[in-house]
Amino acid sequence: MGRAWCIWRPWRPWHTEARPDAPPSDLRWHLGDLLASGEGADVTFRVAGETFSAHRSVVAARSPVLKAKLSAGTAAACVRIDDVAPQVFEVLLHFVYTDSLAEEPGQDGVFMAQRLLEAAGRYGGPRLRPICEEKLCRLVEVDTAVAMLLFAPGH
Repeated sequence: MGRAWCIWRPWRPWHTEARPDAPPSDLRWHLGDLLASGEGADVTFRVAGETFSAHRSVVAARSPVLKAKLSAGTAAACVRIDDVAPQVFEVLLHFVYTDSLAEEPGQDGVFMAQRLLEAAGRYGGPRLRPICEEKLCRLVEVDTAVAMLLFAPGH
């Protein structure tokens, strides 16, 4: 009897955007809604007294550092985060789920982009840091220049 040969090929995603009749991806909206609803959440992050519900699989897939924190306490349903402000962690978590950041103009935008840049160094995947850097570049104005000059040497 002859041998059946099978050629294994690595999985490659189909790019639906290449088809003109395919609608654009709405995955970020679905994942954003999942985060907002908290439905099926199986882990809680405790950040400076505030709690954030999330899904282990999504967080682990998007942040190697948070994946390690989740793996270290496999049975733990609550993970403490001590080195990020709650509002920054909330934006970071939103980025983890949606791969996007909200626009914040002026001084508040500069402050948040700076804190996110720091958080990207600690927790973010490879995309967050350059996005924060680009956002900071777009926010350079007379009113924001001093804050950016003081922030820049450390980052």
